[in-house]
Amino acid sequence: MVSPIGLYICNDTIICLGVQALEIFKIQNLTYFYPEKQEPAVKNINLTVNEGDFILLLGESGSGKSTLGRIFNGIVPEFYGGSISGQVDGNASEVGMVFQDPEKQLIMDNVEREIAFGLENRGMEYSLMKKRVMETLSFLNIGEIKNQNTYELSSGQKQKVAVGTTLAMGHPCIVFDEPTSQLDPAAAHEILHVIERLNKELGYTIILIEQRIDRCFHLADRIIFMKEGEIAFDGIPQNFTQWSKVNEFDFLPSVPGLFSLLEYKELPTTIKDGRKALKEIMGLKVAPQKERNFMAPSKVPVVTLEKASYEYRGGKQALKGMTLQFEENEIIGVMGPNGSGKSTLLKMIGGLLKPSSGKISIEAKVGYLSQNPNDYLFSDSVYEELKFTLDMNKIKKHDRIHRVLTDLKLNQFKDRNPRDLSGGEKQRVALASVLVSEPQIILLDEPTRGLDRKLKDALGKVIQSLQQDGKTIVIVTHDVEFVAKFCTKTCFIYDGAVVEMAPTYKALSSGIYYTTQMKKLFHGLSDQVLTIEDAMNFITECQRKTEEERLEILTKISNL
Repeated sequence: MVSPIGLYICNDTIICLGVQALEIFKIQNLTYFYPEKQEPAVKNINLTVNEGDFILLLGESGSGKSTLGRIFNGIVPEFYGGSISGQVDGNASEVGMVFQDPEKQLIMDNVEREIAFGLENRGMEYSLMKKRVMETLSFLNIGEIKNQNTYELSSGQKQKVAVGTTLAMGHPCIVFDEPTSQLDPAAAHEILHVIERLNKELGYTIILIEQRIDRCFHLADRIIFMKEGEIAFDGIPQNFTQWSKVNEFDFLPSVPGLFSLLEYKELPTTIKDGRKALKEIMGLKVAPQKERNFMAPSKVPVVTLEKASYEYRGGKQALKGMTLQFEENEIIGVMGPNGSGKSTLLKMIGGLLKPSSGKISIEAKVGYLSQNPNDYLFSDSVYEELKFTLDMNKIKKHDRIHRVLTDLKLNQFKDRNPRDLSGGEKQRVALASVLVSEPQIILLDEPTRGLDRKLKDALGKVIQSLQQDGKTIVIVTHDVEFVAKFCTKTCFIYDGAVVEMAPTYKALSSGIYYTTQMKKLFHGLSDQVLTIEDAMNFITECQRKTEEERLEILTKISNL
């Protein structure tokens, strides 16, 4: 449906001069407080959403993105309570939502029944419901798990099912709250492709909340950026790149982020456009960057697996004769597809699971942070949460609490109930509750989920300082950019076995999906460019070369 914005009559013929998309939501002067909160979660919101929009909703952790998303489908304030002022015009019943934590959305114990659950509650005819479920399973390529129990799925598989339950309902507008945060790169690409098709082929209105924006920035036709509960920017992606640069917000994807540092006139947003701009960039003068020097491990093994296997009930073999060694003061990124055995490996190292066969040797105290931060949060304040960990370990040094809260930028929340915090803030509190006991081996399962880039960098620096103290950190993650920037080694796991264990530059330089945006941008030019810092160093080094060498590089760029 469209509405004319201008008509002109010529020779008794009505000519439409232009059309405007149908307005499906209009929010005016909206402010919302969660129950018993003194500060509003969102304030002074004025926003119009048109049919067919693809909106990328950005902002720092705790800026109000998820709250705004919940306002569209009415669960704020209908479910969460609190007080709200202002006006919301739109049909909330036509808005579906995929939450950040899929376990909050799954009800049934079987995948196929889960996808059918909402349709059954709507009283849909059985034959039509069966067709809708079949189409959803095929659309998401999850037909092979349709008969599995939902509680036995990996986190990524649960997220796909959560997407499926919402797609099956047929809502014309869907809010996605970080739907790829628990997916491996290939699966994340698949989900985003599904979302893109919903928008472009079927006309769905999409509101996508994301922190890992490299993979989705180019899909949006509109960017909304939130800061401290308010809308700071609302416009097209090209304008956002310039606005972000002027206002010094570090929320640009890697490709425009690099060209912003180079003060390039027009910031490209895709790899394709970035490659075209590289040829001209080579003629610019670039200040040399500081070389990255990873601390070498001590060669003292602290974790050793010898032909270790683990089999879950029902015969599912998660680990298959795995032989692996982690050394003191290493930072190891463990990557691989969803369901490949990464979390099982961490649980085995953490002592939560024992090998079904083979041996495992642990030489130091272990601290383990699982994927779900809510498993760690039960005290009435953040401070008490960390104090509880010290009390359980009979540690009297309470000054550690202040140090850890400062390192993770949590001091302002120390008297808050951790269950009232945002997803990213909860993640940091759970991490703090592990770090405060100062374990020698630290196991982190998806620690960057829900964190903005600034907080990820802060976490990375904390991890590097832990490494300098002689600690070993093992990180299960799908965040390739984080691994490239902070991990000394990368371990790839597939189908319960180790595929590769190598220094990060070697492991990621040959990847297709498991590699960084900078590696894709400089593919064919250098195997040592994984981060923006690497790219700046490479460009600087090229400027020192002779004209003949520079011509050779420019020829390579032209042939990319």
